[in-house]
Amino acid sequence: MGSFKLRLYGTLLLNAAITTAPIFGQDVPLWTLPSGNVTYTPGDGTVGPNSGSQDLTVTMRQSVFGFTVNPAKPAANGWTSSALLEMDFFGARAVDTVEPQDRALNPPRLRLAYFQIERNGLRFVFGQDKAILAPLDPIALSHVAMPLGATAGNLWAWLPQARVDWVHKMGNTGLLLQAGVLRPEFGDSLPASGMAVDTQTSGLGARSTQPFYEGRVAVSPQIRGNTSTLGVSGHFGKSRQGVDRQITSWATAFDGSLPVDPHVVLRGEAFMGSNLIPFQGGIDQGIAQTGAGPGLQMQGIDARGGWGEITILPTTDGKNAFYVGVGADRPDITTLLQGTTRTNNSFLWASYFRRLTDQVTLAAEWSRWGFKTATFAGPTFVSYSGASVADVVNVSVAYQF
Repeated sequence: MGSFKLRLYGTLLLNAAITTAPIFGQDVPLWTLPSGNVTYTPGDGTVGPNSGSQDLTVTMRQSVFGFTVNPAKPAANGWTSSALLEMDFFGARAVDTVEPQDRALNPPRLRLAYFQIERNGLRFVFGQDKAILAPLDPIALSHVAMPLGATAGNLWAWLPQARVDWVHKMGNTGLLLQAGVLRPEFGDSLPASGMAVDTQTSGLGARSTQPFYEGRVAVSPQIRGNTSTLGVSGHFGKSRQGVDRQITSWATAFDGSLPVDPHVVLRGEAFMGSNLIPFQGGIDQGIAQTGAGPGLQMQGIDARGGWGEITILPTTDGKNAFYVGVGADRPDITTLLQGTTRTNNSFLWASYFRRLTDQVTLAAEWSRWGFKTATFAGPTFVSYSGASVADVVNVSVAYQF
């Protein structure tokens, strides 16, 4: 298109999933709901246990589309610019009070939108992109709107940012240095009434007047003839509660991708930190609070966790792939209080991908989710709950272009 190259890309994705117990997240399972009696509405209003409930979810909401823009003739020695915009249909469902039939009429949702300029290994990025912290995600078609393992060991976020990357080659080993400032977003709730626009109220991170500060160092050595990547990243930020109370958000994370041979790849991450709700860490818990007035107790929730994945490529044509993995997020019980009681969220999964044509992929995935909570009497820990367990079987058909 004139002096630019425009590339359209996307995935039309049909997901169908069956669960053996109630799951929070539905389209993208996050954790298992504790068992107990519920009132079945919509329905006949009867009351009964939800432990035997099974749900079937069929959706196209996780379909993705986007485009990239690059110069048609990049400058030989000057700065090169490019841009990317990516969206999906996982936005809020439209309210339909005339013919309420739970129809999935979803507006598009912004995922990524950034531009960059680069020259001789130096790159400046401006816009909404993945957080620098813990950049890897498990490979799954069941979780595209949110990565697989979100709230269960996989830290993630898409945040507006200004970032600098520097790539350098040291013999056969690559070096990547990254540093940036990101929007300080703590998942604040919108007002209960009125128009839900961001300008109605300042967020907990915005009120701190400081951005998130993040950085990462990664090396890419050659191991047995394959390029591996090992990285260490860090995050620091603050949220302001009330007039002048500030609570720190911090994290360190390790990420690695190691091809053992052309048929086996090991990938994973591990993290530790506090007040990690910006990345759905701590099982989507950031601050624990109990009491009021002089008896108010408030503290950041410490958590640690991670995930690991094995990729098996049995054939050389790239048409078959198996994935097996496990993940967990475990908040520190000593930093939890009444009202913030999620103590353990873990999962394991196995999937098989079969490429039917160059564009069409069929995938089947099984995952098992385990979830625990704690009981408190005020600030005092009383006991752990039994584990709530659910199995999810997901079948995906994807057309990628």
